[in-house]
Amino acid sequence: MLNNNMEPKLIITTLPGKDKKCKAEILDRLLIKDENVQIDEIKQNVFLIYSKLSPLEAYGLIISAPPSCIGRIFTIDKISDLSNIFEDAEKLLSSKKFKKFYVECINRGNKQADCRSIEIGIGLRMKGKLQVDYKNPDYILFVNLIGNKVYLSIMRKGQEKVSVNSL
Repeated sequence: MLNNNMEPKLIITTLPGKDKKCKAEILDRLLIKDENVQIDEIKQNVFLIYSKLSPLEAYGLIISAPPSCIGRIFTIDKISDLSNIFEDAEKLLSSKKFKKFYVECINRGNKQADCRSIEIGIGLRMKGKLQVDYKNPDYILFVNLIGNKVYLSIMRKGQEKVSVNSL
């Protein structure tokens, strides 16, 4: 049973068939700083990580010695829902100081949402404020659609990818 006082701080995807092994390895990394950390496998190979740590602290603990089973890791900067996605994305993007970005939407089982429309809508919403640049963005706004929730993450290009070789 998940502790409802904690917000999810990370979304972690695992390589196919590695979810059970990965859950233990992720816990090993985070229990060092948060004995109450919880992991919820919301669909196969996709975990929400609940912790008292900040998203960046939790990300740092995992990325400093990443389990080889992790596919991608996203810090959660804002939790929204479909009805507020454009306002929340605009507020989040406006709170950062940068010029170029793009939106990458990942639908993890939401039947009502169309990622292409979301990406275009956020891009249009930021017109005149930020420049959309797919080749050389300062940041990427990742929009993870999970159930009826929208998880927004602002990360540098490639920051969500986990490579054991790069360490």
